[in-house]
Amino acid sequence: MLGESFKNSFSQRTWNTPWVFGVGFLSGFVVAIAVGGLRPTFTAMWQQKPSSGEINPDETVALEPADLSDPANDESLLPSELTQGMGDLAPYFTVVQAARLTRERLEMEAAADANFKRSKELAVQGIAVRDAGREDDEETLAELQQQEYLWESALRQLDQISPDSILAEAAADRREDYAAILVPVAEDIDQLQSVFLADIAEATGRPRAIRITICHLSGECRDYKGDQPPASPASLIKLPVAVVLMKKVVDENIDLSETMYVDPHNWTENANGAKIYVDHEYPLREVMVRMIKESNNIATNQLLDYLGWEYMDDTLQEMGYEKTKIRTKLIGDRTAPTRNRAVGRNVMTSNEVTEMMRQVYTFSSPGADEILDAMVGQYDWEFGYTAISQLRSKRVAWIGEKTGQNSNVIGSSTAVKIDDERYVLTVTIDNSGNQKMLRQVIGDVVQHILDDGHLVSVSR
Repeated sequence: MLGESFKNSFSQRTWNTPWVFGVGFLSGFVVAIAVGGLRPTFTAMWQQKPSSGEINPDETVALEPADLSDPANDESLLPSELTQGMGDLAPYFTVVQAARLTRERLEMEAAADANFKRSKELAVQGIAVRDAGREDDEETLAELQQQEYLWESALRQLDQISPDSILAEAAADRREDYAAILVPVAEDIDQLQSVFLADIAEATGRPRAIRITICHLSGECRDYKGDQPPASPASLIKLPVAVVLMKKVVDENIDLSETMYVDPHNWTENANGAKIYVDHEYPLREVMVRMIKESNNIATNQLLDYLGWEYMDDTLQEMGYEKTKIRTKLIGDRTAPTRNRAVGRNVMTSNEVTEMMRQVYTFSSPGADEILDAMVGQYDWEFGYTAISQLRSKRVAWIGEKTGQNSNVIGSSTAVKIDDERYVLTVTIDNSGNQKMLRQVIGDVVQHILDDGHLVSVSR
């Protein structure tokens, strides 16, 4: 096993610093010889008598501030530049600079050696904690967290090694190995910390149909099947459309007040109250806002034409959303758009749509303020908003939402404030239109945080 190989290599190899003292002795010897070699020059200089144009020893000489600087400390100068005009003193200054650079190199290598040794000690402790936990057949959350701390500390020690050190290459190799060990440890911790979401899903009687992701705005998250796409994104796909649109607007300095023509070929059924009509022109901002606020299908389809399939796919990948795909226009009750209808199927995960919401609410996403304005005015309040209201807790407040529902899925991505902490919670249920179940899951997740504490350390 990888861990055992580390353990064996640590026990067989000793790391000491005799080479450091060897190099130090050698450099000191060189300096002594060089300075000794200057002795005749210094003696001759003191024996010389001042000529008629030279300074009298009895006269007071005023030195300019620049004369007090030590050129030996200027690393930007080459040896020839450093000693230019110094005459017989030139060898002395060259030796002084060499000695200083040698000392700094020795100090760097000594620090690198100490950090390398400490990283190994921490790695050995991490392996010992892992082996002790496995003796009981099951590692506890506390044991896994201790392992995580030790491996992260080992990585931090390696990060302190200078890239100019002779140990830099060995440190880089060791860092790659340590990081590979840390990944499954972190995954096991996330799984154990997310057990409460599995219990909530089980309580519905349909755990296989449910996806749950909750993230604190700091980025600390828990999920249940959050990396598995639901049966359909439904109207939740409109959030990534808005995210991609605003990135284009910001990157290309597009004016949101410029008008957009809504092509009749993009017509499909809309929800009651939708106010975008085909064969009309609207400001780009209004088209985006109505897509989110009133979940407008026609507005969405027109924006898909505006952005283009390839641009959307490339932009989502660039932004780190590897599983989200926007590849088909939206259909209302029964009527499909008549042009540029699809190049595939729409896909998303609760993890990625939650991360998009988190970046919007932390203003990390381009044009986040525009998207936020649209979400606050969301018309559909039967899902997350109602679930939060039913808790009847003064510690909780709804702050925004995007909903989605079709024949294949029902879901909501809700922003909520709990105490002074902000979260984004996404829940989807496959092959269901059960709003009551959706509200129950949303409410149970929030109630768990109220009862058991926040996902991050907070001072109350």
